[in-house]
Amino acid sequence: MSDLDKLVPQAFEITLAGETVAVKPLKVGQMPAFLRAITPVMQQIGGDGIDWLALFGERGDDLLTAVSIAIGKPRAWVDALDADEAILLAAKVIEVNADFFTRTVMPRLNVEMGGLIARTSAVAATATAGSTPSST
Repeated sequence: MSDLDKLVPQAFEITLAGETVAVKPLKVGQMPAFLRAITPVMQQIGGDGIDWLALFGERGDDLLTAVSIAIGKPRAWVDALDADEAILLAAKVIEVNADFFTRTVMPRLNVEMGGLIARTSAVAATATAGSTPSST
């Protein structure tokens, strides 16, 4: 892989359901809908690899929608893929856009989750500060 390939991710072509599909880095117009769909998915992905079956079971609709947006195909086309093809395609979408995920999506999730934790802690502290222990 050349330095240019590392800086500018190249499209990956894959044949699925008898059709060749190009998995390319996201375009700016795809990002709003893609981010809405992929954010809950990324919250499920841990550092120890991806448990695809669990991910599909818990966030499959979001993942399939994100894949559909990323490859520019209707969701029905993605839904009609065999399970192994859908997993391979989802993995390629994430791989081709890995730089985008690591620089944009994951830091955003960290900020959102940190803010959510801080807000939840503040609400809990406020709720317990005003309470008095019950007497028996």
